[in-house]
Amino acid sequence: MEMGQLTWKDVESLPKNTIFFLTIGPMEAHGPHLPISTDFLIAKEVEKRVMEILKNKEINCIALPSLPIGVCKYLKNFAGTFSVEWKSLYKILLKILEQLSEHDFKYVIICNFHMDPLHIKAIHKAIKKAENFGIVACEPLSIYYYRGELFEKLEGEIHADVKETSLALYLFPEMVKNYKIKEFIIKVGLLDALKNFKELGAIDAYIGSPAKSNAEYGEKLFKKLVEKCLEAIYMLLEGKKPELPKKLKILLRI
Repeated sequence: MEMGQLTWKDVESLPKNTIFFLTIGPMEAHGPHLPISTDFLIAKEVEKRVMEILKNKEINCIALPSLPIGVCKYLKNFAGTFSVEWKSLYKILLKILEQLSEHDFKYVIICNFHMDPLHIKAIHKAIKKAENFGIVACEPLSIYYYRGELFEKLEGEIHADVKETSLALYLFPEMVKNYKIKEFIIKVGLLDALKNFKELGAIDAYIGSPAKSNAEYGEKLFKKLVEKCLEAIYMLLEGKKPELPKKLKILLRI
């Protein structure tokens, strides 16, 4: 169910243990073969599938209007990429969480598939600050991603790669253009953290091997995304939640 389809009276009458879902993801260049909405679309599909499973278990949940925005430090020089400052994103998210708390709601799951560190900082700082309002929120996919528990480690597969292209072939194949393109593999070290994709030589906005992608692999990856999201939700309902790696939290000052 989408909250935007309800009246304010409908929203007011929702059970206070309702889990609110908020999908967020920027418009960002994803190679010459994937739509700029790739991260957003993947996150939205996770939201839909997870909500379907929860409803079958008679767990109350509802989708907030999605936010097609984010911080895109590394690809902001490509046409079609729209990046906001992390503090702006933080303030928007915090205000949404605060206003939910004003009506005595508390559970929020943020569905996100965009892993830019400053994007993650904005989301998780907002989640932490919202605890002061009684909000119990989690953005699970980046947590498991940075803990190395989301995907198998594939050297050189970084962006619009075999993983994202496979997910797209499974979830929205009609939007995928010719992905049988030359692989572009580079080693990205600590000193490269300050460079954007063009400076790294990724002039077509991808790093990896899209040509190796297939829908079967995408289905496997999608099931993992859904599984980890559900794992975090069940933890949340038990009064626990997964956390970002400690070193990352220190680095991002969360």
